[in-house]
Amino acid sequence: MNTILFDLDGTLLPMDIEEFTKKYFGLLAQTMSEKNRDGKMILDAILKGTMAMVKNDGSHTNEEVFWKTFVEITKIDQDEIEPEFYEFYENVFDKINSGIQSENMIQAVKILKEKGYRLYLTTNPLFPRIATLKRTQWAGLDPNDFEWITTYENSSFSKPSVDYYKEVIEGQHLDVHQCMMVGNDVKEDGAIQTLGVPLFLVEDYMLNHDNLEINCKWKGSSLDFLKFVEELPEVK
Repeated sequence: MNTILFDLDGTLLPMDIEEFTKKYFGLLAQTMSEKNRDGKMILDAILKGTMAMVKNDGSHTNEEVFWKTFVEITKIDQDEIEPEFYEFYENVFDKINSGIQSENMIQAVKILKEKGYRLYLTTNPLFPRIATLKRTQWAGLDPNDFEWITTYENSSFSKPSVDYYKEVIEGQHLDVHQCMMVGNDVKEDGAIQTLGVPLFLVEDYMLNHDNLEINCKWKGSSLDFLKFVEELPEVK
């Protein structure tokens, strides 16, 4: 094994996803309302655009699918409103940052880099790159630590679709027999196991909305994962 695929939210970045979503949508609606936009309509379009990305069949990027849905609902041209979203992510999004970081996961990433492992950030690609890089930095990590980061610009599927993982593995020319996945969502991160990639389930912020049977090679706290990493051999 020489390649580690990491989830972000709830794994590398300590996060209660429901609390984050509430703050995110609230702040975004407020920001758009201040620009004399219909905040309620904007949020409705974002939610439906997100669902469209989750159902994406791979024929278009998630970015294209999102904006097609968004424009159909709001009747606002993408070129007109997209800069306002980027302004939000650049100047306002950081207000949601709780400031909480996992020192165990930060240290684990550092050790893996020192040991020569290839690291990939396989976060659900429902956000633009700017927002994903921000959240990576919130986690106390350098985006440059990862060879590839999935975002809505470069992805045509979403979790829990197995095709999302196939797209990463095939697109990055990875050997499934050399990979492992590290995540906190039993369904979304566990889906990769159907490709033969083992999962380390990090339980600190574990999600199992469908009450699925937990079936993974390893599981434990972020501290357990750090200990696991410390015992890994260097990549030759």
